[in-house]
Amino acid sequence: MGIFGRILDGSSEKQVIERSRGIVEQAIAANEILKRVINGYNGLEEIKEIEHTADRRVFEISNAVTSGSISPNLIDDMIRFVDIEDNIVDTLFNIARALHRYKCKDRKSSEYVRTSLTRLSNLSGIAFDLLYEMHSASDIDSAMKLRGKIEALEQHGDDIKDAMVDYAYSSKLDFKSFYHIQNVAYLADDVLDGCEDSADMIVSILRSMLT
Repeated sequence: MGIFGRILDGSSEKQVIERSRGIVEQAIAANEILKRVINGYNGLEEIKEIEHTADRRVFEISNAVTSGSISPNLIDDMIRFVDIEDNIVDTLFNIARALHRYKCKDRKSSEYVRTSLTRLSNLSGIAFDLLYEMHSASDIDSAMKLRGKIEALEQHGDDIKDAMVDYAYSSKLDFKSFYHIQNVAYLADDVLDGCEDSADMIVSILRSMLT
């Protein structure tokens, strides 16, 4: 049993943490489909359904937080925590929608976007696994180490995002392609930012429970 289980066994807080793992599971599922979408698969509706499932889960968890017996000093953190993870799934859907709406005209730019987004999606997949693992960390030191790994992935993602933006500005692109490359770059980076923010919230909640 991880640190959450030991501290919160039988409590409302534990139920919230356990149920929030389901949102990460939805993000993992959506990201796997997004990888295929990046390569031309028409999976927009599948990700949309996952996003709706995550929304319903967040609604249920938020109700449990505000109407249950959650410690008052943890309510705001709990609400923010589940909102951050819900926003991750929303952003994955927004990336798929952007790819469904528009594709760069020239082959070089199209291939560059595909390769860069695949790299970012792979980083997100690793971050999701680490985030999921944080829910069952054996102690706060273990949680901090996992958080550090997520931060490193986010920084790597920043480099890829910046390179995509640089590419958009340095290439002779039509306006739609210029906008599209920047848009999907920032959205994909937002996913990794969300993972880091969620990891920060887990550490913050842990510390609040231990004091």
